[in-house]
Amino acid sequence: MMDVSNSSSALPDAVARLAPSVVGVATRRRSGSGVLWRAGVVVTSASAVWRASSVSLALPDGEHVPGEVRGTDGSTDLAVVTFESRSMPVAERAAAGTSRIGDFVFALGRDASGLAQASFGHVGSVAGEWRTWRGGRVDQLIRLDGGLYPGLTGAPVADGAGKVIGIASDALSRHHGVVLPVATIDRVLDQLLSHGRMRHGYLGIAAQPVRATFDGSAVDGLLVSSLADDGPAARAGILVSDVIVKVDGEAVTSLAALRDRMTVGAQVRVLLSRGGAAHEITVEVGERPASRCG
Repeated sequence: MMDVSNSSSALPDAVARLAPSVVGVATRRRSGSGVLWRAGVVVTSASAVWRASSVSLALPDGEHVPGEVRGTDGSTDLAVVTFESRSMPVAERAAAGTSRIGDFVFALGRDASGLAQASFGHVGSVAGEWRTWRGGRVDQLIRLDGGLYPGLTGAPVADGAGKVIGIASDALSRHHGVVLPVATIDRVLDQLLSHGRMRHGYLGIAAQPVRATFDGSAVDGLLVSSLADDGPAARAGILVSDVIVKVDGEAVTSLAALRDRMTVGAQVRVLLSRGGAAHEITVEVGERPASRCG
């Protein structure tokens, strides 16, 4: 982020309040920062840890301790590292959805030696839910008004009171730092701790938006153009040329909307238009293989 002046005498106090929760994160090839999200649990950037299974954590007191990479999600650029719990305070978070364009914010990191470093700027853009170029769902777009300094990927980004609004990433935008908000971190964190990855629902279809006839009326849906032979949709009886109209009673007019309704292991009711007539099939959602996208 670009450095900006801030006249508030409370700013150094805000930095000082957050600093005890901030760690440096280093692998053999890369370094970044992270923040204590729960006792013994550090959230950082997936791009900071890359494919490492362990990292060195630089703590606020200058000590270096080993950390275990419990899971990464490249689609949201989030990673979780656990370590032997110390008497570090968990970072205080801001209420979700409170960020506005122009809000003053700062990113606070820690280098491999344990030295704290901050960068100050403003929120440059705010919008609703979005998808990263890697396909990850992020609950709110919070874009900074500039890039990130080296070592600040994975660092907490906080408001003027020192409350964390999210984690900084430089992997999801070419020119601007992006903040992965608290709601996204909380949603991804439990899956990374439990499974080491985000589990994405999978039907085993390729589909495209289409206008179709359904019980005599025109509706928007998804035309199934191909099926994986061993996929959940094929096993349940869905056919090529079927048009998916609803899932569990909710309309689906895009692949993103379909994916958002796919929870691994769930039994979902898929309402189809088959030859213009209504047809309902129950499908058990599978887990998307790493090489598949539908």
